[in-house]
Amino acid sequence: VVSCLLYTMSYPDTHLDDQQKYKFFLVSTFYGPKQSDGPIACQVESVLMEPFFGEYSPAEVRKFSREDKVRGNRIVTQSSTAFIHELSSLGRVHIKLMLKADEFFEKISSMPSDAWLEDTKNPLLIVVKRTSI
Repeated sequence: VVSCLLYTMSYPDTHLDDQQKYKFFLVSTFYGPKQSDGPIACQVESVLMEPFFGEYSPAEVRKFSREDKVRGNRIVTQSSTAFIHELSSLGRVHIKLMLKADEFFEKISSMPSDAWLEDTKNPLLIVVKRTSI
């Protein structure tokens, strides 16, 4: 894992309860074993990160970031470091497209070459499962 961005993200869906309005958001860039392999940027499913935050939900971490930044930063740093260490160890990563096939092809047709693979601000792929080898 080369680069990681972690923050909580809110959803505008008003029918969701408070715990579902927020999730952990991490984008990782993966590289293949060869130097010629290009990067692949993927969002990581929030449920994969939640065990590393222990008793803290995404909503609680967001609350800490507003009310007690020192505590919030400590929780995020410790938890995300543990998660990134786990994600970086040898294992299988299961990745899915975040868009329907027709939406995906429409989106990438307007992008240069393989730029969509490297876009960390708007990743089109999501890591949904990770298994150790």
